[in-house]
Amino acid sequence: MLIEERINRMKEYLNEKKSASIEELAELLKVSKDTIRRDLIKLEKQNQVKRIHGGVMLTRTKEALIFDYEERSSQFQEIKEKLAKRAVQLIRNDSSILFDASTTVEAVIPHLNNKGILAITNSLSHAVLLAQLENCEINLLPGKLHKKQLFISGTETVNKISDYNVDYVLIGIFAINQDGLFIHTEEEGLVKRQMIRQSKQIIALADHSKINTTGFFKVCHLNEIDSLITDEMPDEEFSRALAKNNVELILI
Repeated sequence: MLIEERINRMKEYLNEKKSASIEELAELLKVSKDTIRRDLIKLEKQNQVKRIHGGVMLTRTKEALIFDYEERSSQFQEIKEKLAKRAVQLIRNDSSILFDASTTVEAVIPHLNNKGILAITNSLSHAVLLAQLENCEINLLPGKLHKKQLFISGTETVNKISDYNVDYVLIGIFAINQDGLFIHTEEEGLVKRQMIRQSKQIIALADHSKINTTGFFKVCHLNEIDSLITDEMPDEEFSRALAKNNVELILI
């Protein structure tokens, strides 16, 4: 995992937990404690964290560490494009699709032109892109708008999703391991979970840095997804877990 990937994931984790031990971060990111210490020194110099005995705590507000929409969009753009093009090959014309609010899933949208889809999403930015497609009907989910990340969540959102029965859901993954799919906030996780429940075919997209990692909130078990599209072959243990849970592994 590159240092930029590692530090970004560390920020996301600390945003949720507020503090963490060196051991906890080393286990989360699958690196040595010395590597974590070096990363924390860099973050402390940027006044983003304060190192304490055996660990680290935030020195900035939660809002300051949440990636806004533009920053999230810029991460691993080339890989996202490749994942997106492969996902489109799995989708039939004239299908209904749930789109989660991830920027990885957003990359799929421009490649769906002339598919004749019915799109349902909780993302304002996704809705704008979907509106540019030919022959596309769009349902924007109701709920609470998160202004920086431009997604909608809450009880109203989850309840509305439960009214649908769709062909596909496209899920961008924050973290995945043998126990399932994870994300860093409960409110996003509840939306993703309900999207999965209402879909016949669950397509998950993740770059290699998300595999064998974990997060604060469990979205679903591994056996609840149908396909995982990623850019690198996972290790043997995780590959066996995918096969055991009947998850199709698709490499780009």
